[in-house]
Amino acid sequence: MTPTSPLSPLQVRRLHQLVEATLARAGIVVRPVGDELVVEGGGVYPLRDLAAECATEPTARWPGLVERHVEDVLAPGPSSLAELPDHTLLSAAALRLVPTDSLPEGWDPDAPRVTEDLTSVVTLDLGDEALTPSAAALAERAPHVPWREQARDNLRARARGMDLSHDRVAPVDDPEAGFDLLVGESGLVASTSLVLDEVLERVEEEDRGRGVLVGVPYRHQVVLRVVDGPGAARSIGPMADYLGATHAAAPGPLSPLVHWVRHDDWLPVTRAGDDGAAAEHRLAEALDPEVAQALDI
Repeated sequence: MTPTSPLSPLQVRRLHQLVEATLARAGIVVRPVGDELVVEGGGVYPLRDLAAECATEPTARWPGLVERHVEDVLAPGPSSLAELPDHTLLSAAALRLVPTDSLPEGWDPDAPRVTEDLTSVVTLDLGDEALTPSAAALAERAPHVPWREQARDNLRARARGMDLSHDRVAPVDDPEAGFDLLVGESGLVASTSLVLDEVLERVEEEDRGRGVLVGVPYRHQVVLRVVDGPGAARSIGPMADYLGATHAAAPGPLSPLVHWVRHDDWLPVTRAGDDGAAAEHRLAEALDPEVAQALDI
């Protein structure tokens, strides 16, 4: 169940250019990050649906499709902090994993780096759009709201209730080396790994004191395996293969790596391959000693 992009890399660049130019005429400056366009000053324009539509049409029709799409996106609505009522702000806030290099400098100086490449930020998930205001903008809009605490609580509730598809994947010759896949339409699926206990409940598991192997290849999926015996160490290779392939092909990529997570601390168990996408199994001596001890390797 590896998703693939409907467009070639050349077509993706063409689509980005068209959308950027159309938004620029409306005075909106954006830059591409994965299958999204990040707005200077706050906000995200997802392009997944537009890309799927363009994939079925000749390129000569793309400018018209883009014009209509941008008109719909810019239609009057509560798309800015000033226009959103307080109760909507509080209920929409959620923690979200984003690639660190996608954030403008100074976006949220206090946002924790979850891994070397991923940062946890406060986003506003409004259903059909997502806003990611800077920490300063949120503080100015509602200075007395503990935004990160509110966003974490909301993410816990969403992790319990969001619609998810669950699959168990295991090598045919080693069923004990299996791992769990959770995928859904919400752009916060991967981010639920920040509230791991709630995710484990969805697969009727729990951290048994030795941590959990976790992967977030793209924003709509989380991959995990509880460290519960020798099979967990053997699952690292299959997990790494799956994460590397999925990260390379899926829209909204996050990380191709397997991480060992315990007490909200994330440590890498795999490393990026030479192409920067595929993951390769680390040798035991390259692992953090605490990880090696937990995995009994």
